[in-house]
Amino acid sequence: MTATDRTMPLLLAASILASTDRPYGTPDPKDAYAAETSELIELAEEALSHPSLADSPERYVELLEALLAFEGVEVWGEQLHGLSGEEYEVPCPACEAENFVVFGECGYFSTTDSLYMNEATGHRRELQAAAISSLEGLAKRLHARALTDGQHKVADALTYIFGSAHCAECDALFQVDQAIVARWSN
Repeated sequence: MTATDRTMPLLLAASILASTDRPYGTPDPKDAYAAETSELIELAEEALSHPSLADSPERYVELLEALLAFEGVEVWGEQLHGLSGEEYEVPCPACEAENFVVFGECGYFSTTDSLYMNEATGHRRELQAAAISSLEGLAKRLHARALTDGQHKVADALTYIFGSAHCAECDALFQVDQAIVARWSN
């Protein structure tokens, strides 16, 4: 089986591993299947560096998310796919207004208008990308990995995910990644 043939089984395994929805008393699969999980990490690593992903940033992000799920990285092992959708919907930490944080073809901004694709609607606030030199921990690792794998569009989007935004409602400045983690933390 080639690296690209493994994609769908890897995504399914990652979804199962990342799920917290299991019957009471059922052991965490990461613990119960540690050896298998280690093998899945190796297979995901191999698939991520496969040349067939060069023209498929969406598939690359899915596999990167799977890798994070196998590694037990909470939130990002289930929510990194927002990179492919070029938006995250998060509440403002100050006023709780729902903000669409948009990065990609539609631009780089936050807005409270769900119809943001129409340029004439809603108040927009420009996003502030994180300086590459300021990236640390997971952000630095993901950014470096994307560059190494030739995924420059993904690397660029990561600077916005780990950057900051102004709430389009109250103008409070917040860290996008922290708002994402707060929204989807258990």
